[in-house]
Amino acid sequence: MKSNIAILMGIMIGLADIYWTYTSYQVPLWLWLGVIIFIADLIWLWIDIGFRNKK
Repeated sequence: MKSNIAILMGIMIGLADIYWTYTSYQVPLWLWLGVIIFIADLIWLWIDIGFRNKK
């Protein structure tokens, strides 16, 4: 159950980050921060899905 919540939260963070990065792509700093956050979110999802598959 906790793993499903963490995966759902990771998906929501990823979608919010894509929107935020898209709306602020004119500023290079915000663009790079958005990319870094998105990469961290993908790692988060990969780890959570890995934990779920081990059960």
